[in-house]
Amino acid sequence: MEVTEDIIREVEKGNRKITLDLYHYSFNVLMSSAVRYKNHKEDQMEIVNNAFVKIVTNINSYKPGTAYFSWIKTIVQREIIDDFRKNKKYKELFKMSDSDTVQESVVEPEVYESMDSEAAFQMLNVLPPATKLVFNLYAIEGYKSKEIVEELNISYETVKWHIKQARKKLKSLIIENKISLKQ
Repeated sequence: MEVTEDIIREVEKGNRKITLDLYHYSFNVLMSSAVRYKNHKEDQMEIVNNAFVKIVTNINSYKPGTAYFSWIKTIVQREIIDDFRKNKKYKELFKMSDSDTVQESVVEPEVYESMDSEAAFQMLNVLPPATKLVFNLYAIEGYKSKEIVEELNISYETVKWHIKQARKKLKSLIIENKISLKQ
């Protein structure tokens, strides 16, 4: 499927069949972003559906001939960030105690050599929600620390702390996994 002017016009008119076709066409890209940030299927579907509503609502801003999947990926990322901001219960997760210090940890490259993407994905799911969000934005989506600070309205030190905590936890899981595989 190619998103053309005709498809955009039909979606704007409310053509349900074309809109449903567009949903099916977009679903895998939207879901692949949602599963990196949310552990529960219901939460993932909520993100996907909210993002798709924004896609339909703003379909006239899409320029046919440009990268449709990049455009919708940006929308779903914004939805994930907006969802996180809305959930007040997570605000406390962003607070660091005074005893928490920020230090860069060095992870040896050989630790990652034999890890497949499914194992990496499963390991990300053990991270606390705030740490998972910050780490995904930083390591997977390629956001700079300063951009995360601005997007999530948290301090630079907090961003660095979450990245450090994620690296530390992931490194220990990788090492544990390698040890258990050798036994």
